Amino acid sequence: MSFCRTSIVEFNTEADADAFMANYNSNFESMFPEAESVMTSKVSPTLYVNNTVFATMEDMEKTGSGARQALLDKNKDCMKLVSTHVGEVTLSK
Repeated sequence: MSFCRTSIVEFNTEADADAFMANYNSNFESMFPEAESVMTSKVSPTLYVNNTVFATMEDMEKTGSGARQALLDKNKDCMKLVSTHVGEVTLSK
């Protein structure tokens, strides 16, 4: 059974969002090799919704205190809000 981590991130400015996303897109695979798939939606100039799917909860947890926390810590000054939700994948096409 796969698990999805959904993160909703609001950035302080559009420039902050653009800079973060350029880095995130360039480095995603090396930061999160355990990820099976990822989809990020730009909801507004400063608001993004990211869904990352992992094969197991253990794979997801490997990134939580490692690469993900480092990414959040490094960029905390450009983020206004980070909301995270984790759940079992019930539909995937």
